[in-house]
Amino acid sequence: MKQLFIVFISILFYSCGKKPEADFTWSPENPKAGIEMQFINLSKDAKKYDWNYGDMSIGKGKDPLHTYSNAGNYIIDLTARNGLSSDTKTLTINIVP
Repeated sequence: MKQLFIVFISILFYSCGKKPEADFTWSPENPKAGIEMQFINLSKDAKKYDWNYGDMSIGKGKDPLHTYSNAGNYIIDLTARNGLSSDTKTLTINIVP
């Protein structure tokens, strides 16, 4: 039984891989309301990505495009996932008029 437990834990650990490190930036550097912008994913060791754009909308994908309708400050969350491991990076973006 002890050996089976060790094998199970080893498989679980191996399947999860490395713990991801979430990171991102965006372009253009000073985005304007109503103009499509590009999020640039700089995460390491991740396979899936969940975005919260801070304007009541969410997204998936590595490098999504997004448009903010109104000027203001928005809190962006990127959660990078690899198996059971995840990491979240939070930044504030200022959308200009």
